[in-house]
Amino acid sequence: MQIKRFEAKTMTAALRMVKDEFGPEAVILSARTLRQGRGFFGAARVSGVEVTAAKDSGWPVYTAAGLPATQRVAAEAPAGPLEPGRRRGLFHSLNESLRSFAGRRGAQVAGDGGTGQPPELAELHQHFLSQEVQPDLAAEFVEHIKRLPGYDPLLGVRHLRPQAATVLQDMGLQMAIDAAETGGDQRVVALVGPSGVGKTTTAIKLAVWEGLQRGRRLALMTLDDRRIGAIEQLRIYAGILDVPLAVVSGAAEARQALQDLATMDVIIIDTPGVSPGEDERRGEVRQTLQALKCKEIHLVLSACCRENDLRRVIDAWKQVPVSGLAFTRLDETGACGSILNLLIRSRLPLSGLGTGSQIPEDLAERPVELLISRLWPDAKAPGERQTPGAFASVTPGRATAATPVRFVANRNSDLYHRIDCKWVRKIKRDHLVQFASPAEAESRNFLACRNCSPDLSEPADSDAVLRGGARIAVYR
Repeated sequence: MQIKRFEAKTMTAALRMVKDEFGPEAVILSARTLRQGRGFFGAARVSGVEVTAAKDSGWPVYTAAGLPATQRVAAEAPAGPLEPGRRRGLFHSLNESLRSFAGRRGAQVAGDGGTGQPPELAELHQHFLSQEVQPDLAAEFVEHIKRLPGYDPLLGVRHLRPQAATVLQDMGLQMAIDAAETGGDQRVVALVGPSGVGKTTTAIKLAVWEGLQRGRRLALMTLDDRRIGAIEQLRIYAGILDVPLAVVSGAAEARQALQDLATMDVIIIDTPGVSPGEDERRGEVRQTLQALKCKEIHLVLSACCRENDLRRVIDAWKQVPVSGLAFTRLDETGACGSILNLLIRSRLPLSGLGTGSQIPEDLAERPVELLISRLWPDAKAPGERQTPGAFASVTPGRATAATPVRFVANRNSDLYHRIDCKWVRKIKRDHLVQFASPAEAESRNFLACRNCSPDLSEPADSDAVLRGGARIAVYR
């Protein structure tokens, strides 16, 4: 008999592992819950379940009485035929108990979404799952929301929505830095990716943003000299924008074009479509971009594609290397969870989101904010005035009132913060002090945090939380 122990986060996952390893004839010996605790050096241990299972390998297992276990079960079993659909096993009663436990667990999952959370958190968790966010990421997001200082089961979670961007950053979501804010020398931006994802159209719309709205001197460049009509399309738009267009087909031509366009502030490069399996062609694109000294290479992907296919594309372009992910065609999909999954798993920044075909109305100036609005829609009632940065002031012994609170502090510290500051999440709820304005905080001898500069910025709202997340203009 083969005996093996299986550990998983859920009972369903553990039973699936048992079935994959031993098949449907496996026998469950025991099952127990792994309690959450601390491991070596304070490292957190994830709670889950442990299942011990066995499979008959043809060798008898002897009991304390000296008889093979199968013979002992046969001797102790009542005489007579078994009921239809029933079979005797070595640990039949334990299997029945496990099935009963699984049934009770299934009923619990059906009631609260499997999170064991209050209704609003369970509903938020289910909505993330419906958006195709991976289960572990959805559960982690809900746990982060639950640990925010402003969370209270009686108040719900909607008032915590402005802090969603900071929560996602803690989970691994990165936001690209706007080159216009950082300054620097000439900006060379390349858009790469498979065919048909909208790289050429994205390049044109990025040019509109940089040239017309930012007033920067720019030039267009294309490496796509194979696709029919690609050069003509860019030449028409370059004429409309009154900007130069360079057509490059190799590293030598790229160096010459870079010298000719040395006076330009921004060079936007369109590249040919390369599928994940075209390694040689992708290497040619990489050599040309190296000759152009390109430091911004944004991988353009369609939000309508399967997540596994997009992951394969990302893996293929990792050697280029890619500095950010831009997604197009958000107007053609109703589930954006795969975008969040890819951004967190790949650890690549979100460069931009394309929401339509209009120029430039569909510009996603704040892509992270747009992604959050898809994953966590605002469910305010029609006609209700939205106050994203407000949450109810909760004071022991006093009635709660919906008082706008934009700034908080730790009563054991001398600093006050905006509610979206990363240090706010480290404040214990019992130590939380709330203010409606910087003047109120400073009147009580608190100093402004240097990280979030609450005395220099507007009150924290859904725009302010994500003001640093405006990145390249990406369209479909």
